[in-house]
Amino acid sequence: MKISSTNLPPELPPDTKPLQHQIGGHFYGNPKTKFGILQRCSTGVVLKPFITEVRGKCEWRFYSDAFSDQAPENFCALRPFLAAPLGIYQYNEINYLVLENIVQKFVHPCIADIKIGRITYDFQASKEDIEKCHRRYPPLNEVGFQLLGWQNYNSRKNLYDYHDKNCGRSLTKEEIIYAIAHFYGAPRSDHRKIVRLVLERLTILEHIMTKQQGLVFISSSLLIVYEGENDNEINLSSEPKFDIRVIDLCKVFKVEQYVDQTGLDDNFLYGLRSYMNYLRRLLDDTFVYVPIDKLNCINQ
Repeated sequence: MKISSTNLPPELPPDTKPLQHQIGGHFYGNPKTKFGILQRCSTGVVLKPFITEVRGKCEWRFYSDAFSDQAPENFCALRPFLAAPLGIYQYNEINYLVLENIVQKFVHPCIADIKIGRITYDFQASKEDIEKCHRRYPPLNEVGFQLLGWQNYNSRKNLYDYHDKNCGRSLTKEEIIYAIAHFYGAPRSDHRKIVRLVLERLTILEHIMTKQQGLVFISSSLLIVYEGENDNEINLSSEPKFDIRVIDLCKVFKVEQYVDQTGLDDNFLYGLRSYMNYLRRLLDDTFVYVPIDKLNCINQ
């Protein structure tokens, strides 16, 4: 895929529009390439462009292997945490990976995009690229994840409160806990019920990843969604609707390409466990939410 030579975004394929409720990644018309994630108007499925052929083919290969009839057990175990692949679509010489839209089943989705891992660059990265990654978010090596964006539904105003990756990267390691709590409803509602459910689900993912040997997931994200149709639902519903998937799988590599790896994906597991530890802090009775100015929202 070539970077657009004009300020105009590429022509939209028929029956498509920019992805609704997009939190992170390449936004249509805004990124350097002008290409972004789309969805079909008629069905809602997601169309993710191959920003580069190498990355696009790598992601498609991973999905194909994971959902193959001959997939090994560790791949099959991951399927509930992946969006279902629905094929490849081409328009104007641009390839799109077609994926299930997991947000579509929610009325007012509250969504967070969390990039997992201390290392976000692959084994082919230049020294300059590595240094750039370190400068982008200095606490990453200790924290192990980045908040790339989140939105909450504000039923009182009937709009979404949105925070982008710049907000996430402006947070100190001491402030991150309050941003996570804010995503789960603090201070307007009791965040603990949905946090408890998410933590239980992530514990299953952690177990799967400890059994999964042979692959490393670089720069992948957790997409966490819960229903925000009514703020009171978090308090009253016995089972709030939510979902968790691993997305951005264009940098999944065989473990032997990383000479410092011994089998387990330590990078992904470190970030996942770190995020889970933050959730455990939110469930502690001693936790008190503190509002911070950086979380003043952008309404959508």
